[in-house]
Amino acid sequence: MNKETVRINWIGPQFAGHSLAIVNQNICRYLTENETIDLRKALPEKEMTLEQYFGADKKQFKTFSNPDLTISHQWPPNWLKLQNGISVYMQPWEFGAIPREWYIPMKYWVDEIWVYSYYNKESYIRSGIPESKIHIIPLGVDQNIFHFNVGPLQVDRNTFNFLFVGGTIGRKGIDILLQAYLAEFTADDDVCLFIKDTGTESFYKGITLEKMIHEAMDDPANPRIVYMDKQLTEAELAGLYKVCDCLVHPYRGEGFGLPIAEAMACGTPVIVPDSGSCLDFCTEETAFFVPSKEVDLAEKRVGNLETVDFPWWLSIEVPDLQKVMRLAYEQRKLVKEMGKKASQHILSNFTWKKSAEHVLDRVNQLAQRELFTRTLDEEITKVELERAKQLYSESRSEEALGIFLNIIAAYPSSLPARYNAAVIYLEQNNYLKSLGHLTYIATNMNEQREGFKENIFNMMRYCYLKESESKTE
Repeated sequence: MNKETVRINWIGPQFAGHSLAIVNQNICRYLTENETIDLRKALPEKEMTLEQYFGADKKQFKTFSNPDLTISHQWPPNWLKLQNGISVYMQPWEFGAIPREWYIPMKYWVDEIWVYSYYNKESYIRSGIPESKIHIIPLGVDQNIFHFNVGPLQVDRNTFNFLFVGGTIGRKGIDILLQAYLAEFTADDDVCLFIKDTGTESFYKGITLEKMIHEAMDDPANPRIVYMDKQLTEAELAGLYKVCDCLVHPYRGEGFGLPIAEAMACGTPVIVPDSGSCLDFCTEETAFFVPSKEVDLAEKRVGNLETVDFPWWLSIEVPDLQKVMRLAYEQRKLVKEMGKKASQHILSNFTWKKSAEHVLDRVNQLAQRELFTRTLDEEITKVELERAKQLYSESRSEEALGIFLNIIAAYPSSLPARYNAAVIYLEQNNYLKSLGHLTYIATNMNEQREGFKENIFNMMRYCYLKESESKTE
């Protein structure tokens, strides 16, 4: 590429208020100040109806038809095979093993992948994505809003205030926090847990644990809980961090953990798992750690997304969290000292300016490279099929099946992948899944040899027979 000015299309939300939009808005703000960058933004259609869009300079939203670099940071990701320029996907994932439909695009279609943390990078590597394609872009805070001297929000507070900020969903660990808090403290303790819920009308609508929280609040024997789900400005959120003594974020999975960094910047130390994404910016001097371990989920699936392997997340024990919360409650001086160190650490190393500098470094390195050679779809399927067949020949049929399914997720019309998947399912006595692939082949094999067609129909008859037998037993 090697140009004085790099033309960039940045795809993703800017005004929505959730974490992806906050990241995009802040990094893009710094990029536009750099004279070597010509940045244009591609917004989701629903954001083009917002007041912020109508009040903005429309030139910044007229994307380049032939950009040097396209950066996509949105949910869900829209995997595209770009014909022009270099493609980068800034893509967090919190569940370890990646969705099966991401595998081929990430490995072959995309030129570079950016993640927020080493933990996320490790997850992609363990899922089979080449390490050389993955680069870490740490997130940050706005130091003009989140800082040690911010004024506290005016709330009715107790002597010691714990705080939780984030969607009240299982992945964030709010259920573990509630169990620990209610088990460790009573109504006689001068303590309060503030819960600032987020995403109740967007990402997490209908899946939050708000009912569980209100049930806990209604029991007079329980310690005090204050639930907040109204939208706060960033300044108000900073004030909420400041008025509380300790943020508790016992997450099972996080790409980064922006509330953790924001609280620390305001001088509020945090209670977090001793593994995962927060280790990039939390130390024993700036955070209270709770022992945690990695556990596999029961199915190779997250919601409606099938994954390349069993997904995993972190697990902590309620008694361990209780002990750490009790320690923070009793060691007020330690909490204040830790908060000061936390603020200094975040504001020195994790601001949006620093994040933008990481982005600029990657952009500059990409600008010095020749354009990536696009691998043809035929070559991709050939390489992956050969790898799967080799695994199958080594009696590693489950691993081979995973690769065949990865191919199908990206190229559903691949008859060789479907045929081999059907054979393995047949060997596993999973006749329904085998039939699904055989039926697809049967309706799309006009140009195949007669012997192959006969074999497919024989396999289908065998599956139907076995399924019929199983129903009559």
